[in-house]
Amino acid sequence: MTTIRHLIAGFVGGEISPMLSGRVDLDIYPYALEKCENFVPVNEGPIVKAPGFEYIRDADDASRWLSAFRFSITQEYVLEWSEQKLRLFTNGGRIESAPGVPVEVAVPYAAAEAPFLSFQQSYDRLYIDHAGYAPAALLRTGATSFSHAYSALKNGPFLDQNTDEAKTVTVSATTGSGITITANSAIFEAGHVGALIEIEAKDYSDVPAWEPGMKGVSIGDKVRSDGKVYQAATAGTTGSVVPTHGEGAAWDGSNKNDLVNDKGPYGIKWTFLYERQGVVEITAVASGTSATGTVQKRLADSLTSVPSYRWAHQAFSNAQGWPSLVLHWAGRQIHVKDFDIVGSVVGDYGGGTVNFSARTNSGSVETDLAFRRTLSAEDPPLWIAGDRKAMILGTASRELAVSAVNPNAALSGENISAEPQSFYGSEQIAPVQVGAQTIFVERGGRRLRSANYDFSSDRYRADDITASARHITAGGLVQLAYQRIPYALVYAVRADGQLIVHPDTRLDMKGFARRVLGGDARALSAVSVVGADGKTDELWLLVERTRADGVKKEIWRQTAWRELGDDAADSFYVDGGVRIAATGGQTHFSGLVHLAGKSIAALRNGAVVNGLTVSSAGELDVPNAPADDYTLIVGLPYTATAITLPPERQLRDGTMQGRIQRLVKVVARVLETFGLKAGSPGGYDPQYLLDRNPADGMNAPVRLFSGDTSGPVDAQHDRKGQVIYTSADPLPAIIASTILKIDVDDRDA
Repeated sequence: MTTIRHLIAGFVGGEISPMLSGRVDLDIYPYALEKCENFVPVNEGPIVKAPGFEYIRDADDASRWLSAFRFSITQEYVLEWSEQKLRLFTNGGRIESAPGVPVEVAVPYAAAEAPFLSFQQSYDRLYIDHAGYAPAALLRTGATSFSHAYSALKNGPFLDQNTDEAKTVTVSATTGSGITITANSAIFEAGHVGALIEIEAKDYSDVPAWEPGMKGVSIGDKVRSDGKVYQAATAGTTGSVVPTHGEGAAWDGSNKNDLVNDKGPYGIKWTFLYERQGVVEITAVASGTSATGTVQKRLADSLTSVPSYRWAHQAFSNAQGWPSLVLHWAGRQIHVKDFDIVGSVVGDYGGGTVNFSARTNSGSVETDLAFRRTLSAEDPPLWIAGDRKAMILGTASRELAVSAVNPNAALSGENISAEPQSFYGSEQIAPVQVGAQTIFVERGGRRLRSANYDFSSDRYRADDITASARHITAGGLVQLAYQRIPYALVYAVRADGQLIVHPDTRLDMKGFARRVLGGDARALSAVSVVGADGKTDELWLLVERTRADGVKKEIWRQTAWRELGDDAADSFYVDGGVRIAATGGQTHFSGLVHLAGKSIAALRNGAVVNGLTVSSAGELDVPNAPADDYTLIVGLPYTATAITLPPERQLRDGTMQGRIQRLVKVVARVLETFGLKAGSPGGYDPQYLLDRNPADGMNAPVRLFSGDTSGPVDAQHDRKGQVIYTSADPLPAIIASTILKIDVDDRDA
């Protein structure tokens, strides 16, 4: 028999796939676990017991999704989306108009559509795109007041101009409301109501060109210049300054005699009338060939009598469909509809109006004007994210980078390219951005990939960060969230209601853990928002669970991650829990309806109180209350569990893998921990390594322990040599490393 002492110096590898159980040759193996549930591996090496979730209140029965509204770096709201309405939470509570009466904002979206809304925050507006609705924004008008309104789409965007000369239109008037647009072919449908149509004059043959020195100009005469039509406001002879203005009036000369030959005077005051293109908002559709509208940009006079085939429908409408993605990038508001990327005029999308003007008044295209680019791809984009060098788009078959062809010039309709970066494909799940990485879900919902620009290959690589833990996404992922502080953790909601947790670990140690909620609660949605202190991030959950009053949905907020040195009495390691400020001697508590009929975990001033059950009426009796005021924390219990991998050591005659062995003793190096148990998986129940000091009273707060704690393990002979650690008490636990003492049978070589 050979006795070995095996050191596991850290756990940054997290829970790895059972498929890697034999890969003792991998760098990750010495730092990985077979199971990491409700513990989280952190960058420094230890596994830390995940904090619990505080019950905020019941959610609406129809609630489906959570998202965030960030007004400022110090104030962020949680949005609870249900059937055509949303509710708001901030500073740990729901915004209410009166006690128990939630503030609700009416929205057009069904609850089932909420997961597919695209968001872009801009100060007091949260812009929203969905393929079934016009672009809109949620506007914050006060600390507790919000409203939803559709964006006003100005000057487009428009589809390509019609090129079929057989399909023409004329109009009944060039200005005003209630004008009739008549087509010789069926080009209108009901979905065009509310949309724009751009109509360009076929030609300007009925308007003479402006020339210098034109004599006998009368008030009211019209001329064309620089692609625009002007009307004379004065009479006389034209000057030498070519009219180019796009609004108001301007002189083409000084209106004085020539100083050399004393001829003149020269100069006419020209009033701008219209450009070649005019715009009408359609207000009613009588038939496929007739529509009524309001002129938003004056039409050419010739359109009342000369049919023109030069018209274009608006690209966004109930007839054409709406964009599904929105992003602010390169100074523009970007929308993605099907295969089209549409950019607004640079900087012109504030106040609820978005300008999509694609030409100047003279008809020329400038770099800062709106553009529309059609992607060459098999599938339309499902998500979009902005990076320093490019916009990254994910489709069902590939990932694209959209950027300027000439990086020294601004992105524009004439300076834009869309290049494939990888060919993994994506799910329609909004990515999260961590540092310089964009983390997205691969098609199928089973892999997390990190898109990061790689200079050596000049492309965005999309490495699989779940490569060593393929099992961790079982059932598929439905949402991502990122908590920056204190541990920089990426969360993913699984379809079965578990959360997977991934720390932003060093090198290739892609550690994962699973958060299994107490009381068989299922997470439906998760979002991370800045806390009330403006420094830490809070993870909020929409959960569903079976209660005494039926299947209900609830809003939970993760309590703060405990820092070393924090008071043990503030430990919050229960789910759906509440923190009660009790008066001295108080033993009876009510109002715990959401915990009715449940056996709960309780912590009283840092001391564990066992054996408590909430009555069917939501009431709780706690014996032996202290005489002074105290804090009582109660909620659904959960257990943190970590199981090590079979240790790898080379003995004199080869590896110890697969040999008959027995775990004899464990040493755990812990930090401020209490109630930790250790044992052999599949063997006898784990036993306490750390328990209450007999000298401490049962009502006294526990004294957390830091250092090395050890104990024998009552294990059977097996071929694994593993240890299981559990922490079921509602108290903190941090395991920095462990040493296993194992007897190995020399004869089983």
